[in-house]
Amino acid sequence: MNDQGVDGLPFGHVAPAEDAAPPEVAAQAIPDEDWSRFHWATPLLSLWKLWAALVAASFSFLLQILEDGMGEVWEAITGITSTVILIAAAVLLALSLLVILISWLTWRRQSYVLASSGVHHRSGIFSVTHRHVRWDRIQSVEIKQGIIPRILGLGSIMIDSAASGGNLSLGLLKMNDIHALRTQILRIAAAARTGAQFEVERTETETSMYDPDDAYMDERPFYRLPTGRLVGSMLLSGALIATLGAVSAILVPLIFFAEGFSIGLLVALFGALAALWGQFNLNHGLKLFLTKDGIRVRRGLTTTTTQTIPPRRIHAVTLTQPLLWRKKDWWKVKILIAGSVLSDGESVSDAMTKSIILPVGKRSDALDLMWTIIPSLGIDDLAGFFEDALSGTGPSRFFAPAPRSARYLDPFRIRRNGIVLTPTVAVHRDGWLTRQVTVALHGHWQGLKATQGPLQARLGLATFQLSLVAGDTAWYGSNFSLDQVHALLAEERQIGLAARAVDDRESIEEWAARVGVA
Repeated sequence: MNDQGVDGLPFGHVAPAEDAAPPEVAAQAIPDEDWSRFHWATPLLSLWKLWAALVAASFSFLLQILEDGMGEVWEAITGITSTVILIAAAVLLALSLLVILISWLTWRRQSYVLASSGVHHRSGIFSVTHRHVRWDRIQSVEIKQGIIPRILGLGSIMIDSAASGGNLSLGLLKMNDIHALRTQILRIAAAARTGAQFEVERTETETSMYDPDDAYMDERPFYRLPTGRLVGSMLLSGALIATLGAVSAILVPLIFFAEGFSIGLLVALFGALAALWGQFNLNHGLKLFLTKDGIRVRRGLTTTTTQTIPPRRIHAVTLTQPLLWRKKDWWKVKILIAGSVLSDGESVSDAMTKSIILPVGKRSDALDLMWTIIPSLGIDDLAGFFEDALSGTGPSRFFAPAPRSARYLDPFRIRRNGIVLTPTVAVHRDGWLTRQVTVALHGHWQGLKATQGPLQARLGLATFQLSLVAGDTAWYGSNFSLDQVHALLAEERQIGLAARAVDDRESIEEWAARVGVA
């Protein structure tokens, strides 16, 4: 590169956050030599994906022919000649070379740059696609490493944006470059959101070997999930029970009734095992760190994901305890993040699983994590409140209970069903077999709602709901009396509007000072 900075300005130029040129104009003003390419091994990842897809297709085809019996399978295998093998090998080789060629051409036409107007990315072989994320719209930065990129010391960086265009993925890059990019993006985004001036610097590639512990040595470790606890939580989960049920459904007819093999039950078994593997693969080695930019989550076995979550983006926290976890007093913590969208190639189920920031932990771990997110619950007797919220049943000095008439619709949940509105949060306690406590911050709901079904109308009951941002967290208390719902609506509206007027959430600087990482 030369001594010219992005946007045609010298490196070291300080740009005001509020003066951003239109992205198309800004991109045209950036010299071609300032754009950076991704790592040369990026096209090889496409070849890996091709072979993985071929293996999956072959396995699916094998399952289908197994339904016709092993006799036809053996006949097909013995009928394969050397000519057929050579033709198949030639086709696979040609297909692999074609994928590599297309991927190489795509890689040659991809580049990125950090500019004073934001992060720019351009791609396209025949027509150029330009994507741009403004600095003040960046919500968080996530780092991903698949199993093959991890072997090669590479990774990709995912920029989570509040803009309508969604996330922006940059990669593959060396992990040293990834760390430098992440640090600069988070720094500039924080300055842009406050309207402060910032400086876009040219990052120099480090030649030393990347070590994630050294890269984040200024951060404070908060929680590490032991592998034994993760496996134990899965053994005591509903997913394992479903897997054992699928195995029993396959083996019992074969052993006791001498019935034929069912390929459908085998597919169901593989599906249950895949769900268990997905949980273990995603959450293996999970570590939480407190940083000056937020809560950093690092986890994954075959694909390592590093995500930094600013506390201000968290709108609700849910603590959940399945029935079989009660003896260990384990809890799961899930968060609702504002502006979160699907990453490239990410399924809805994966995104929902990632919202579980603490897959399993002791009660003290879960409450400590809640404290890092919510500075105050507006309750003086916290010990008594949490004991009532997490384990309590029946009448409570903290929670407004559902009326006795609710027992006709909720005969089992009625003793746990309760709501409390404190000066800072709205808390709903629920669950019979699986205990659950949902805490939502005032002023972050999109609307308030009261609904009533026909059976509820006959019993004088209704449902009170806070409409939160899009996600897999719902806050609603069902089967409360009409008088309770009307009072809750009025009180929450008053508290929520007051909270919005004063912006009661702490800044990232205040949060960092409170948790000791400033």
